[in-house]
Amino acid sequence: MKLDLGYRKGQYFSFDAIVASVIFVLTLIMLLSYWQSVRTYLDFQTNDLNKEAVRISNLLFSPPDSHDCGQITQFGMALNFSDKRLDEKLLLDCQGTIDPKQTLGAAYNVSIDVTDTYNSSRKYTFGVAPEDLPSDLKEVSKLRRIGTLATLTGEDHVAVIDIYVYR
Repeated sequence: MKLDLGYRKGQYFSFDAIVASVIFVLTLIMLLSYWQSVRTYLDFQTNDLNKEAVRISNLLFSPPDSHDCGQITQFGMALNFSDKRLDEKLLLDCQGTIDPKQTLGAAYNVSIDVTDTYNSSRKYTFGVAPEDLPSDLKEVSKLRRIGTLATLTGEDHVAVIDIYVYR
């Protein structure tokens, strides 16, 4: 007795084609997703405002060149070079007297907003407050950093530092 398996071979071939098509589509979607994420990352790295925001955020974790607010030419918020906690006394004393664009050597306008997460009513602003930024800005880059705030009471609190670079 001879069995004819011709029809079954055709069925197996169509099933293989369906599986191969699904694998191809999934691979194509993963490749396009990866390419989109790399392109977004590269766009972020090449934007001048974003580069400036990263540079400023790094400078803020260094100490100022003077603890007299009227004499500061290089602004930083850290206690010293070995202790990167933010100095609340400096933030209180210098709030409203420091021009961040000038003291940070920025090429663009800068606004810095420091918020104590333990007590959100404690907020320190340097430059224009974020809610007062003009609505007709050409470009704005916002960068958020997390730091530790050395309070006047000797406690350490988590602080959120929002840096706005705009033109």
